[in-house]
Amino acid sequence: MGKIWNFLSSAKLAITLFLILAFISIFGTIVPQGESSQFYLMKYGSSLGKIILFLKLDDAYHSWWYIGTLFLFLANLIACSIKRFPISWKLYKKDPTEINPENLPYTQEIILKGNFSEIENILFEKLKFKKAEKDFNGKTLFYKDLNRWAYLSVYLVHFSIIIVIIGALIGALLGYRGNMWIVEGQTSNSVLPFKDKEPIFLNFFVKLNKFNIEFYPDGTPKEYISNVTIIDGNHTLDALIKVNSPLKYKGLSFYQANYDILPEFKIKVKYKGEEKFYILSSFSPVALNDRYTITLNGFGEVHGLIYAKITLFDLETNKQIPGIIIKGFPHFNIPVDKDRLQIFLEDVEKITYISGLQVKKDPGVPVVYAGFILIILGLLGVYFFEPQTFWIFITSEKEKVILNIGAQAKRDRDTLKLKLEDIANKIKSL
Repeated sequence: MGKIWNFLSSAKLAITLFLILAFISIFGTIVPQGESSQFYLMKYGSSLGKIILFLKLDDAYHSWWYIGTLFLFLANLIACSIKRFPISWKLYKKDPTEINPENLPYTQEIILKGNFSEIENILFEKLKFKKAEKDFNGKTLFYKDLNRWAYLSVYLVHFSIIIVIIGALIGALLGYRGNMWIVEGQTSNSVLPFKDKEPIFLNFFVKLNKFNIEFYPDGTPKEYISNVTIIDGNHTLDALIKVNSPLKYKGLSFYQANYDILPEFKIKVKYKGEEKFYILSSFSPVALNDRYTITLNGFGEVHGLIYAKITLFDLETNKQIPGIIIKGFPHFNIPVDKDRLQIFLEDVEKITYISGLQVKKDPGVPVVYAGFILIILGLLGVYFFEPQTFWIFITSEKEKVILNIGAQAKRDRDTLKLKLEDIANKIKSL
């Protein structure tokens, strides 16, 4: 049991765990998060891709070893605090009058003319020293104790880090990140988490009123903007979601992450001496008759030429004939029923945008923020409010008074002599 306790309360363990967490955070930033398994195998190669998937670096902040490291770091920090707290508590509770005049740290001696009452009044009224009730073989002790509470400020830092870790664990265990795809003009309340197959259904809906996209002169996207309305029962909220400007609602953050398009193509079909025009889209196949149907499988643009990938289905024979039609070119031309079937891509009739929103729920964020505020307060106590104790032993002899001045500080001991000289000069001047 003793070995386990020493291991958990080890500073070396704390440093090791901190480095592991930093290592995970680096990979969580560099490696794209939440993509499909095939994405990592293609982008990083088979070997490295399998390592990324095995170590769950594709969702680093929800990985089993990130959560396990946080739990171990939490236990380590609590153990370190418990192990070292009695020393700090002893310093905090130490009686400042428990001092030997013969072993006064950084001692200086001052001899003044005057009586004891005058010196005592100066120490009380001007320098705000307290008088000890004890007797020190004829000597009277005056002392000033500053920032004694700062002995415990380091434990406020420890406690704050524990709060931050708890907040991170709450986010990792109870939060999620996923995608929400919304077609322009439609609503959705379905979020597909990165690593779960089952969608999460929100208790409100998001309607995509309009999707706007701006391009640079070279044609690359410059900015995506989703004009949305939150529909929550009878309550509605209009908002714009931009890249780096998320919408926050009910503990969820909606980030503009991606977009897609759903074009509707105007096609012309020549068949059996007739020409007919149809509107073809991914969701609306074209039925030429009871036997033949045209579906849209893909689309794109190459060198300024718009193309569409289509498939002609023969419902009688179950035969599928794939092809590509390009605007201005009669590329789909096949024999059908002793005739020829020609399909022309006339134009893009309409483009409907699909907005890809990344949805993030992290209920641990307020806890983390509170922890960081406490860390700042704790660090202020550690570095700007140093515990210091000043002692002055007074011995009265006939017409003179002898003062022996000393002081002690936790860290900044080099400046104590200067502070003692300053106190001595103030006493002499008064």
